[in-house]
Amino acid sequence: MNEMIYELIEKKQYREIKTALEDMHPGDISDIIEELPSHFGGILYRLLSKDMAVSVFENLDSAAQEMLLHSLKSEEVVNVLNEMSPDDRTRLFEELPAHVVRKYLSLLSDEERKIAYQLLGYKESTAGRIMTTDFVELHEQDTVEKALDTIRNTAPNKETIYYSYVMTRDRKLTGVISLRKIITSPGESLIGDLMNTSVICVSTDDHQEEVASVMAQYDLLAIPVVDLENRLVGIVTHDDIIDVIQEEDTKDIHLMAGVVTTEKTPIDVSVWDNIKSRAGWLVMLILLESFSSNILKMYEDALSTIVALSFFIPMLIDTGGNAGTQSATVVIRALATGELEAKDAWKVLEKELISSIFLGLILGVIGGFKAYLSHGDILIGSVIGLSLSIVVALAGLTGALLPLIAEKFNLDPAVMAGPFITTIVDIVGLIAYFEIAKLILHI
Repeated sequence: MNEMIYELIEKKQYREIKTALEDMHPGDISDIIEELPSHFGGILYRLLSKDMAVSVFENLDSAAQEMLLHSLKSEEVVNVLNEMSPDDRTRLFEELPAHVVRKYLSLLSDEERKIAYQLLGYKESTAGRIMTTDFVELHEQDTVEKALDTIRNTAPNKETIYYSYVMTRDRKLTGVISLRKIITSPGESLIGDLMNTSVICVSTDDHQEEVASVMAQYDLLAIPVVDLENRLVGIVTHDDIIDVIQEEDTKDIHLMAGVVTTEKTPIDVSVWDNIKSRAGWLVMLILLESFSSNILKMYEDALSTIVALSFFIPMLIDTGGNAGTQSATVVIRALATGELEAKDAWKVLEKELISSIFLGLILGVIGGFKAYLSHGDILIGSVIGLSLSIVVALAGLTGALLPLIAEKFNLDPAVMAGPFITTIVDIVGLIAYFEIAKLILHI
């Protein structure tokens, strides 16, 4: 499809392009624009109808959106920015330089500018920052017939109409009612008698991860957002939460690998950005690893006495690092999904320790037997077997404990995975290894 569109644009067969785009989903058109050269992307975008153009623009990544805004005429930019959903517009503004945002804010209508300032005024990664103010408002004294009229008249400008939110005159949230409930009820029924008063909602200052957790727990398509005085100020919809989940998972995966998250794709990111996102972690880890070098220096005499001890260091620290990473991954994921709470920490630590002890015994037997076969020395085999057992047990406990400590101090638990866990386990493992060797081999 991309190649066909490319050829049609080169041949200036715009009528054929419009025909080809008519039945396509906005998301698919967005993918095509992102892959086309910027000047071709601008041409393709201008061939879209007004409503389709806004939907396509909202589906583009921030880099493509910025490119299009630079290529469009002033009146086209005004139309796009004013027609965008408030939450999508806020996400765009977050990615742009401050002076560009000021310019685009001046292009908004008074009402849209007020909404934009309101959303940008909330802290990043909170419910207030990702919510939209486009929702259906009803009142308790409204009849079903009046509610249906309200929905019909306002639906084109709302993010979703599956749920309507019932408010008092001073915007206090009192209930929620589904579209199904409205259309299946008698026309003279009052919304106040039909609405659900047990409303699940979040606060404007709640972190976006917490919002995602609540929506997943209650299987909600949208969740109302209230301020400190319980006034309804917006809703967060399921499409925004999908973006949040992807964003937070990406951050966690990057942290677990010791990489600082960037908004750019691997294709768009520069070499310098790559260096900046990784150098800090690598410098910190190499400083931590210097402890390992010092430990080897401390036990230099033992290594020189029995050189065979050095052959098994890679196996020991790699196995310990793997075991620690396994435990850390399980705990970090449980914390991220809300399956693990602080009150259950000791139970988890106990289970991880017991599991790690048994795993250590299994690996210790295998590693010790392998060492005995390769060197024909039962003492060397005993040192390796016992060391592996202890290191794996300690690694499992450390891997489970560090994310819980991070959570206690309001740090992202993912920071305690991957390279960090491996480095800590290396240090602990080497000390345990050489102390056991000294004890058994009398060196």
